[in-house]
This record gives sequence, C-alpha cells and structure tokens, in this order.
Amino acid sequence: MNAAVVKRTQEALGKVIRRPPLTEKLLSKPPFRYLHDIITEVFLRRALHTGHHILDV
Repeated sequence: MNAAVVKRTQEALGKVIRRPPLTEKLLSKPPFRYLHDIITEVFLRRALHTGHHILDV
C-alpha cells in the first residue's frame, strides 16, 4: 500500500479511534479481525457521539 494512503488513514481514523493501533504494517495487509475491530470501534464511537444507544430498538 502507498505510504501516503497509510498516513492519511492514520490521520483520519486516529481522530476517531484509539484502538486497535493504526500501524503501517497492519494497515498495509490487514487481517480480517483487525478490520472488524476498526469497524466496530468506529461504529461504537459514532453511536456514543450522536447519543444513540446500540440496544435502543
């Protein structure tokens, strides 16, 4: 993966999530679980930020 893309990804997601770590190695060839953890963390942060609760139906 291009180093510039990795840097932009780190800058953009780094503002939203704290874990998992956004290392160049993991972003270059991410395992499925890593992608899952990032998506889950973004979803949870977004839900908390907007005041929505995940279990509200």
